[in-house]
Amino acid sequence: MKRILSILLCVTLLFVLVGCGGQSADPQNNATNSSSSKKDEPKVFKLRSAKYVAKFDDENTVVICWGDSITQGMAMPMGFTYPQHLQGQIGSPYRVINAGVPGETSEAILSRANAIEFCLTNDVTFKKGEKQALLDRTLFKSVGAETPITYKGFGNQLKLSSVIIDGKKYTIEYEKGESYDVGTYKLTRENTASALTLKAGTKVKYDYSSQYKKVHCNVILMGANDDSSDAKSLIEKYKKLTDLNENYIVIIPFYSEDFSEEFIEAFGDKALNARDYFMNQAHKDYDIELTDTDKTCIKRGLIPNTYTYKGNMADCHLNEKGYLILGELVYKKGQELGYWK
Repeated sequence: MKRILSILLCVTLLFVLVGCGGQSADPQNNATNSSSSKKDEPKVFKLRSAKYVAKFDDENTVVICWGDSITQGMAMPMGFTYPQHLQGQIGSPYRVINAGVPGETSEAILSRANAIEFCLTNDVTFKKGEKQALLDRTLFKSVGAETPITYKGFGNQLKLSSVIIDGKKYTIEYEKGESYDVGTYKLTRENTASALTLKAGTKVKYDYSSQYKKVHCNVILMGANDDSSDAKSLIEKYKKLTDLNENYIVIIPFYSEDFSEEFIEAFGDKALNARDYFMNQAHKDYDIELTDTDKTCIKRGLIPNTYTYKGNMADCHLNEKGYLILGELVYKKGQELGYWK
């Protein structure tokens, strides 16, 4: 019995010693590991965008984001373009349409929005009984201009499917090739009873009546693909789009020279200065630690690499962080202007 008690006592003392040793070592190690992980752990960028809404009102009231590949969201996964983040914030009853097409100039964007008058560049001939005719890549040109409008395909949610030519409805289709610069356009008519030639210079207008009934707001960002753009000429192009609807948000180009002063003078509080926010405020609001390269970008008046595509300096395209922030900026600007709650 004494032997058993002695064994139990020894075992108990052993557990106590081990336990004490563990307690004296663990807190120290845990504290070291904790402080080390907190110190070395990178900032986590949290996606704060709201849920995406699939239900809209019967009137198909839309918010259209006009632009090029910056709006389209080059190389971004589903759900990470700024129009999609904007949709997540707005919810119902507005449907946000991404009308961005990679590579398009301001003139092409304006024609897609019916913000400028445009016409057929060449004659289009249908033989009797023929329903479809092939179109040249240079489909249209601005009325009174000789330079054709160059489209880059249908790479957005606002499909160029229905057009009105000489008072009649036609369907325009695009068969994509190996890239946006290679493809075939086809014009389809309904009545094939007789031969028909649509003359060069005949006015054209896109018909979006099947896609929406009312535009609530236009959001505009363009100019990255223009051959040359000074503030004055670019503002004139923007104004052609802002004239379409009293509700609009102009995103001041943040990838070229700083036109902030000129745009704010032209559009007042409807101009969104994304460059200034990315440079001076975004890292504070989103708890992001700027790198030395980011700080160099800011000194040069550029958006920090932290928000640009593949971290390329002066890239006009954004990354997932950048697009989420831009979507929230547009949402907050719309709130300020009373466009949505």
